[in-house]
Amino acid sequence: MIAIPKAYKFVAGACGAVVAAGAMAQSPSAGPATEIQETITEVVVTAQRRAERLQDVPIAITVQSGEQLEKAGVTNLRDLTTVAPGLTLAGTGANLQPIIRGVGSQQTDPGNDPNVALYLDGVYQANQIANSFDLPDILQIEALKGPQGTLFGRNATGGAIRIFTLEPGFTPSGRLSLDYGRFDTVTAKGFISGPLVGDTLAGSLSAYREDSDGYHRDIVTGRNNVGGVESTVVRGKLLAQPSDEVTLLLSLGYMDRRDEDTQNYSAIGGNALARNIPGAEFAERPYEFAASRTPFADSTVYLASLKADFDFAAGTLSSMTAYNKVDALYVMDPDGSSYDGLWYNLNELQKDYSQEFIFSSRPEERLRAVGGLFYYHSDGRYDPLDLLGDFITVEGIPTPMFVWSRQVTEAYAIFGELSYDLTDRLTLVGGARYSDEKRTAYGTFQFGYGPEPEMPRLGSKSWDSFTPRVSLRYRFLEDDTLYITYSEGFKSGGFNIAAADPIPFNPEEIKAIEVGVKTSPNRRLSANLAAFYYDYSDQQVMTVTDNLNTTANAASSEIYGLDADLTFRVTNDFTLTAGLALLQAEFDRYPNAVVLVPTGGPDCLCGNENAIIDASGFKTPKSPEWTAGLTANYAHEFDFGAVELSAVVFHSDEFYWDAQERVRQPSYTTLSARAAWQPRDSRFKLNLWGKNLTNEKYMKATFLVDLYDGATYEKPRTYGVGVEYAF
Repeated sequence: MIAIPKAYKFVAGACGAVVAAGAMAQSPSAGPATEIQETITEVVVTAQRRAERLQDVPIAITVQSGEQLEKAGVTNLRDLTTVAPGLTLAGTGANLQPIIRGVGSQQTDPGNDPNVALYLDGVYQANQIANSFDLPDILQIEALKGPQGTLFGRNATGGAIRIFTLEPGFTPSGRLSLDYGRFDTVTAKGFISGPLVGDTLAGSLSAYREDSDGYHRDIVTGRNNVGGVESTVVRGKLLAQPSDEVTLLLSLGYMDRRDEDTQNYSAIGGNALARNIPGAEFAERPYEFAASRTPFADSTVYLASLKADFDFAAGTLSSMTAYNKVDALYVMDPDGSSYDGLWYNLNELQKDYSQEFIFSSRPEERLRAVGGLFYYHSDGRYDPLDLLGDFITVEGIPTPMFVWSRQVTEAYAIFGELSYDLTDRLTLVGGARYSDEKRTAYGTFQFGYGPEPEMPRLGSKSWDSFTPRVSLRYRFLEDDTLYITYSEGFKSGGFNIAAADPIPFNPEEIKAIEVGVKTSPNRRLSANLAAFYYDYSDQQVMTVTDNLNTTANAASSEIYGLDADLTFRVTNDFTLTAGLALLQAEFDRYPNAVVLVPTGGPDCLCGNENAIIDASGFKTPKSPEWTAGLTANYAHEFDFGAVELSAVVFHSDEFYWDAQERVRQPSYTTLSARAAWQPRDSRFKLNLWGKNLTNEKYMKATFLVDLYDGATYEKPRTYGVGVEYAF
């Protein structure tokens, strides 16, 4: 089991993300007439690889429980933006790319890491196509802001998103639900858990299925509601506790998702080469598209992990062994028209294996230690990347081209951190990580059909890094904390295997300082505030040349801002939660930026061509200057049953999708709402819900290439009904 102070009570076992119930508390500012008597829920996280209260962790973290996500209408990872200001979950094509505080990647090749690391039940998820997954059985999600260069499996410059799913318990429990919504969306999910062998072995099984029509119009065929999503998630877990000192957790998972909505693109502002092709049709308005074939993204993910915890007198030793396999097919029309000029079939295959050992000393000691070893092996490849259509020619004859390429990663790390209570109120934290990584790339081009060719070795490159972190935390008043943290992050270099390029790009680095205040959750009004400054160097920036992505170390940036999370407990039944993120993120130096500009100038929207500009002083992509969210939750037990009402308002300021501030996303505001009723003495719950009730048209992904500026948009207004049974 994870070591945790005895004053806390586990509600989820040794899951690594637990919620503890505190004592009855009264707001110190409330008088006798306005007294709030409620059970305060303290959030426990593992941002420092040990179970700690959120208030005691000296970094900014946004935490959402599964119940909070359900009330907010967050059913897919892309929805997380609405409840975590400062986090943008945007895409390049089918690739989901998180951005935190202006730090994010547009690099899409398999085998290359994103700037914000994503973990599912403690296991690193690297493939960006496979990460648009659904969230049917969530216990808790933690969004860690700032570089994570010390304690986590993969060094990351932007932050980490940690997703924890429900685990087996020894008390039988279960939950089944069925929802129906606009666009004929049918969603069914279930979770069941209970003992299998006395108090030694327990198991759980969760399943999820979604079928939905699309919300696009195909202007070539005239059909409406084209596209749609088919998604299946199955997860099984076995929890064994052969003794008080040993806990074993085996997890097996399967996720399959076919998404056509994300691939239906329209030309932004009508900028498309197809404008010059007689008879070619292309779409210019949101929710419309034109394609010569059927675009879609289909990913199948297999997951297996074994977590073992061993309790000793000195602390806890944990082992995590994990294997992931991703088989994805990403099919897209990169000219965005009815003309079969160019067609992509991206066949991606990635296999990842990781092994981690962590030792954590007892939390009640004045000097506490965490240390570990990490190994990661990844094999990502295009198997192959197909380029088809009339624009691909050999001696004037249309000829298909195939890119067969592969990137293999071997990574090792050793890390540790010490926390020492200088006084009862003052704590010093210091840690460091040494990482050593080697990437080897293979690849070749093949013109015309034929047997799979041999892939020659393109090159190999190794990098190492030393990334420290130092924090000073001071507890004042009743249970408030003030902290200052200096940290560094490192993102490995790699190869542009889509272009079979033998020249690697190098790592990027970030140095960060953060000052924050976290107040006690036992007050009527509680707040977590953080101000930060980043020095971002050797920044990896993606450019597009000849419709192929390439990444280079082309820029440095200066980033600073402020995060605020506020909770106001108006009454026992009514709570308001607000989040605000202020951000100034721009390229400090980017003198030779390779960008795409409309061919013939802005008055000739006939596709794009490359140009070199000085982008110094321009805003970094996907970095709105401010985002804000407000969540209202009301729950009360009436004579006729329990009523729950919730609403989430989210606003994003404008931002740009590219480095030269050409493709702009205007500001937008969304509203989600949910109402639920559970009759007294009933296990059934009925609910009504709505998402994007403001019916905003905003981009969820772009595809900016030579042939056109493409964008696909989030769903318009949706609404539905649901029924749930729990025991």
